[in-house]
Amino acid sequence: MNFFKKLILTVIAFSIVASLSLTLIGCPPTPVTEEPTATEEPTEAPTEEKIEFTTITERVLTVGTDAAYPPLENVEAGEFVGFDIDLAKEIANGLGLEAEIINTAWDGIFPALIAHKFDVVISAVTITPERDEGMDFSDPYLDSDQSIATKEDSEIKTKADLKDKILGVQIGTTGELTAKEIDGEMGVAEIKTYDDILMAFEDLKAGRVDAIINDIPTSAYIVKDNPELVIVEKIITNEKYGIVFAPDTPELLKAVNKVLKEMTEDGTYDQIYNKWFGENK
Repeated sequence: MNFFKKLILTVIAFSIVASLSLTLIGCPPTPVTEEPTATEEPTEAPTEEKIEFTTITERVLTVGTDAAYPPLENVEAGEFVGFDIDLAKEIANGLGLEAEIINTAWDGIFPALIAHKFDVVISAVTITPERDEGMDFSDPYLDSDQSIATKEDSEIKTKADLKDKILGVQIGTTGELTAKEIDGEMGVAEIKTYDDILMAFEDLKAGRVDAIINDIPTSAYIVKDNPELVIVEKIITNEKYGIVFAPDTPELLKAVNKVLKEMTEDGTYDQIYNKWFGENK
């Protein structure tokens, strides 16, 4: 009896030990959940701020211009040069962009702008109420009046002498509007229009027109290099040039006005002006 009792007690003890062993081996310890520690977001090196505009791609400001209007815009040795060209490049630089100049005939330049063939027009554009109805203008950046240019030996000395004369103008310009006003006042023989003001001056030298009505900055520049030509009278019109924008790009207009203001304040504008017109501002 004692033997069987011992045997039973031994079996029970073995079972208890085996059960405890399986429990310890089979149940992994409960993982301890730690509170996540705050980590700093990776920081990038500061970069130059880039302004985003809805119509600009590849960080390029495309500029429409009729590059036959020195000293504002012209082509020399295959390169675009002039006051407006330098102004355009500096404005693009102030916006963090590169300037791309697109040479465009004057009579199609505004429709191309509205169709977004380029971002802005910088091309000696006079601000007028009619133009302002369908497009937007920057703050004025250059003053201008009209002028009468003719040959040095011409009998034309003042506006009164334009009666019954042939006048040359660039089509679609305020020079053409001024010529029409003169025609209304006294009557002229003919107003001949040209796509390119340089062609009009060639006809003046050849005697095919009697006088040119045109913005004084460009006429003065052309006359300076052609001693047989003179400006006989300035016609006061109080015109001002502005940069032209499509009507759906107000953010670009605002940014360009800001750059123009900064250029005026830091002297950059004066440097460009003096380069092309001298210091008698």
